[in-house]
Amino acid sequence: MHTPGAIQPEGCLICLDDAYTRVTRVSANIGTFLGVDTAQALSRTPEELLGARLVGRVRRDLADSERMPSPLGTTRKIDGHVRRYRVFAYRSGTQVVVEFERQGHGHHDRLFSLVNDRLSRFARAHSVDALLDMLVEGVRRVTGYDRVMVYQFDPDWHGAVVAESRTAEAGSFLGHHFPASDIPPQVRRLYDINPVRMIADATAAAVPLVSGDGHGHGEPDLSPGVLRAVSPVHLAYLHNMGVQAAFSVAMHGGRDLWGLVAAHGLSPRPLAPAARDAARTLVQMATQRLSLLQARARADFLERVRVSRGLLSDTRGRLRRPGEIIRERGGDWLSLFGASGCALVHRDNTIGIGRVPDEARLERIVGWLNDEHQGGGVWQHRALGHTGLAGLIPREEACGLLVVPLPLGEIAAGWLLLFRPETVESVRWAGNPAKAVVDDDGRAGLSPRQSFETWLQEVAGRSAPWTELERHAATDLAEDLAVAVSGREISIINDRLRREHEALAEANARLRDLAHTDSLTRVWNRYRIEAAIDAELNAADRYSRPCALVLFDVDHFKQVNDTHGHEAGDRVLVGIAGLIGRILRSTDHLGRWGGEEFVVLATNSRLKDAVYLAERLRRGIEAMDLGEVGRVTASFGVAACMPDDTRRALVDRADRAMYRAKEGGRNRVVAEAPPEPAA
Repeated sequence: MHTPGAIQPEGCLICLDDAYTRVTRVSANIGTFLGVDTAQALSRTPEELLGARLVGRVRRDLADSERMPSPLGTTRKIDGHVRRYRVFAYRSGTQVVVEFERQGHGHHDRLFSLVNDRLSRFARAHSVDALLDMLVEGVRRVTGYDRVMVYQFDPDWHGAVVAESRTAEAGSFLGHHFPASDIPPQVRRLYDINPVRMIADATAAAVPLVSGDGHGHGEPDLSPGVLRAVSPVHLAYLHNMGVQAAFSVAMHGGRDLWGLVAAHGLSPRPLAPAARDAARTLVQMATQRLSLLQARARADFLERVRVSRGLLSDTRGRLRRPGEIIRERGGDWLSLFGASGCALVHRDNTIGIGRVPDEARLERIVGWLNDEHQGGGVWQHRALGHTGLAGLIPREEACGLLVVPLPLGEIAAGWLLLFRPETVESVRWAGNPAKAVVDDDGRAGLSPRQSFETWLQEVAGRSAPWTELERHAATDLAEDLAVAVSGREISIINDRLRREHEALAEANARLRDLAHTDSLTRVWNRYRIEAAIDAELNAADRYSRPCALVLFDVDHFKQVNDTHGHEAGDRVLVGIAGLIGRILRSTDHLGRWGGEEFVVLATNSRLKDAVYLAERLRRGIEAMDLGEVGRVTASFGVAACMPDDTRRALVDRADRAMYRAKEGGRNRVVAEAPPEPAA
């Protein structure tokens, strides 16, 4: 795949040695494009063949890079006619590969207008489905291909067509699934090297590369370019699909391959470089908008979780009982997590809401978790019939389970369990995914699919999958419940052991630390900072003194966890908390709001003072050296208290300001919008 030794006939290719002293290879069609036969081309120096100016530009662009930052435009006079070319160069081992494509005239204004129109529509898209529909329609208008699809990968690398625009002649694959074997790992890795793949004519013969005298240079890796010849397997795949031209662009979500935009032509269809660039621009901008919409959905979910977590501070002066919390908030949790039942099990106490197993089976479930998953953190599964819990949880009762251990300082002290019902799916596959893929000799291996006829598969015995966001949210709930459980247990201890002062002091100290201090960063936890905000707002009203709130969130924190692991992410949070503590005044207060979010309560501070403080914090975080993680940034929202303000209103204003900072590019401080003038 990487070194096919041939190119597509849409352009010509020239290889130079990395000293730019000789031509090592050329494509056999060089005469068609540059008016010189292969023998002449191989006998000339790079300057004689390409011109000193072009060679000098390639040398400069590749001095500190593996590939050109952008293609070049050049002209050559061939047989008395001036021809325009697009030139792109990249390194391959000890060679420099230079690709030439003809660049047509005109249509640039039309493409520019189409792209601008589509980008303005992207900016107004408020749902993922609407955005992807706009994208496939825009790419089809730019390329003129018969069918354009958005192909999304699932966690197992199976693909599904989630958006489509097509002509009446092109069949529809919308809603169809494709097995991971159709785009195997070695093919997916090519999209990390080069996000664009073009096949102008799948019926055309490949153009071989002709080498010179050798000089020790092997076949070049053509992956970074656009002319790389197509593997026979993929050509057969396209033929079986009835496709004679193809164009695809990768959609990367963060560091991962989220999906592809795939365009098909039912007949050969050369794609001008300008149109290809325009289509790639549409995909890149739509991918950015997709990331923003996903971030907003994540923020909306976390806000709903935050509201449902108003557990400890609603009733001042006492910690509420776990059963009281479950009965009041359990219905919200079932809705938030798409669960059919929720249970809290700690020691000999069991509290449940919704459809949950009886107490005896819950004890056996917890026993299995203690034996099989002791100390392992969050555990989840969407097909319990394939686990050791199959005999304890019937399929008709639940198929999915998310379990979070309560952080009570003891192993197996308690668990929060969320149950999910079965979700029966009818999956439409483009061909039978279970059928073995064989080559022409009857051997299994990397071979093209023979049939794309719709094949229906009913998938049962599974729940909807648990997302990483849901796991984090459930962990936050478990922390709150741990405080409530500890409070109840301490109350019992106080009643029974009033005279045992040493035991009572130790238990109370444990409760204070758990109730007021975040276990990871050792700063105030949400309950303590909420109480401080309430007290400061009361003082602000009573004594007419100012105060402000700074809410900040670590940018791209999920990428830190995905790349370096959760332990490294925890070290980042601990380091940031330590830095902030050293910068703040003794009268200011720092608390962890949840996940990667922190709150600073700035007493006796006006809005401009708090903005200045937030900027100091932002610069301090940006300058931190976090070892293997490198450097991170944070986005800040600032709000000042108003007369008769409430904690929720103040936090909401700071939260909205913070998300404006996120939308504005991250790593910045944004103050709340000024209040509307009175009518």
